[in-house]
Amino acid sequence: MTRKTIAILLVLLCSLSFVFAQGGSEEANLTEDGRQIVTYWYYHKGNEATYQENAIARFNESQDKYFVQGFSVPDKQKYLVAMASDESPDVIALTNAEVISYQTSGLLEDMSTMGEANGFDFSIYDAPALTANSVDGRMYAFPLTSVVIQMFYNIDLLNSIGETEPPTTMEELFEMAEKVTTVDESGNIDILGYPLFPLASARQELIYAFGGRWAAEDGVTPTANCEGNLKSLEMNMAFREKYGVEQVQRFVATGNTNRYTPQDIFFAGKQLFRFDGPWFANQIREYNPDVNFGVAMVPGTEANPELLGVSRYENTSLAIPVVAKEKEGAYAFISWFVTEGAKDFLLEIGSLPANNTLFDDPDLLASNEAFPSFMAALKTANGIEAPRMDYSAEYTSLIDEYLDYVYNGTMTPQEAMDELQAQAESMAK
Repeated sequence: MTRKTIAILLVLLCSLSFVFAQGGSEEANLTEDGRQIVTYWYYHKGNEATYQENAIARFNESQDKYFVQGFSVPDKQKYLVAMASDESPDVIALTNAEVISYQTSGLLEDMSTMGEANGFDFSIYDAPALTANSVDGRMYAFPLTSVVIQMFYNIDLLNSIGETEPPTTMEELFEMAEKVTTVDESGNIDILGYPLFPLASARQELIYAFGGRWAAEDGVTPTANCEGNLKSLEMNMAFREKYGVEQVQRFVATGNTNRYTPQDIFFAGKQLFRFDGPWFANQIREYNPDVNFGVAMVPGTEANPELLGVSRYENTSLAIPVVAKEKEGAYAFISWFVTEGAKDFLLEIGSLPANNTLFDDPDLLASNEAFPSFMAALKTANGIEAPRMDYSAEYTSLIDEYLDYVYNGTMTPQEAMDELQAQAESMAK
């Protein structure tokens, strides 16, 4: 949702806010034992909602001043409706991209100011966590969990070409991918070496590994035709052209159809390298525990070895609406959740921490065999935030469109990225 859309929606909702019931008396916001009630809306469902409620119960047991009531509200439009009335929750769970989107319309409390006033230790967050939840240098949410993508590989396929260690550069990866990729008598690909699938990883991690970016450090200046993007696409196309553009497209399409099902190409032993999230380790064990796999950080390149572990960076973050009634209690809950309450929640939900004091936690590292590599990647602080421009949704759609032009062989990388850059710059005016 763009800033303009949010602003328009809020104007409409504010004009109708008189239809909502008015808030009760101060006494109505107290429990029977005199604790202040704090409302918390999260977007999780099913088991993940249960884990949220478990964390809430632990907070409520930890002190006797506040009592948090949690509600599963997956529909984010309801957040906006409530925040335009006097029925706003006190705490909301958002993705870091939503934090930026909401704050462009001034909907969130300044957590930097609240944290500074309460002695919050901001050093628990590395640079990606800080910037991903900040606007103009001020934080508007505290991140709770992190998402990064790293490299899974099939050990048996790697060993079949005489290799025992995964690649640390994209150049090494390409050589290994060529040796492993096989085709049948009809020229159809049977085993895929190069990590062209999943599609989102090809658009992000495979680009980032070459130093490519879709936006400059300011998050709003498009950089579609930068050198890193072009180098990534040139290697990508070199692989496709070697094995046949149509054959590769057909194999990737099949992979996309079967992703995260028992027929997933990695589970079937048909994929050497896979850029995916930590949850993928659990899925491998569920769908085909016989797959002999390893996990390593996404390679950099020979020119940019420091990019080892580079990945998209995303959070689930906790924020306080400007119109919240119980801000002190909301802050108390959030600051507890991202520090004292974080570990138990992460162990239950199986997510990566945003709090860097947990990057070396032995219990978390042991909870998922992929976590050691993912934690090591978090330590590099090589996480890349999504572009922040008002037209991000349209830009992302265009990125996918022009990548398809490249992958189909209808445009060269240079032609496609130059045209995409021109379109992005036009939208920015």
